[in-house]
Amino acid sequence: MSRLHIYTVHINPSLPHPYEDAKFVEEGFNWKAFIFTGLWALYNRLWLAAILMFIINGSILVLTMHHSNAMGLSLIEFSWHLIIGYSGNDLIRSKLKKLGFIIADIVTGDSKLRAEQRFFDRYFAARNNTPAFVS
Repeated sequence: MSRLHIYTVHINPSLPHPYEDAKFVEEGFNWKAFIFTGLWALYNRLWLAAILMFIINGSILVLTMHHSNAMGLSLIEFSWHLIIGYSGNDLIRSKLKKLGFIIADIVTGDSKLRAEQRFFDRYFAARNNTPAFVS
């Protein structure tokens, strides 16, 4: 049995067809943000966050090179990566909010594709005043 994932659905109401450009952001821990921190932020165009992550990662690296307590600094770096992993998706949501997106729905699915399907099934059912197919 696969695990259900929860997604927030963001739309930009200022667009002529806001649902065609819907963004799905998963809730929970972001492994890519945990492992790649600054590169992940650059990929997601989170410029200020990326700069901050590179500065903090560089500072931890410099401290590790110049101090003998590498174990304690490694624990600090691991903790920093955990913080980024847990807050990564929230950073994406914050960026979408600044771009004018609003939360249109919350959906679940065993994959992102299934969550998208559920969202659009409900959206088109509401537009056509027909009951949505739920499985």
